[in-house]
Amino acid sequence: MWKKAGDPLGEKEVKGTLKFGGGNLMVWGCMGWSGVGVLCEVEGRMNAEQYVSILEECLLRSMEESGIDEDDIIFQQDNDPKHTSKLCLN
Repeated sequence: MWKKAGDPLGEKEVKGTLKFGGGNLMVWGCMGWSGVGVLCEVEGRMNAEQYVSILEECLLRSMEESGIDEDDIIFQQDNDPKHTSKLCLN
């Protein structure tokens, strides 16, 4: 959602949390100067195969939808093993 700087959060924008039993959801996302990209759900514990699949589907789709040229992207990730796997590097 978008808010102007200094605007307070409304009641519908804040949701209480549960300490136990509230469930969880892990997602992958990206952002750029022109806005945010596609949000992808991570199914279970992410491995190298799922990470590469997310990059192929969600990152490339995000770049296409935002009009970002491949030569203009700065791709950053940490040294998580799935990020540095042979599959990912290929």
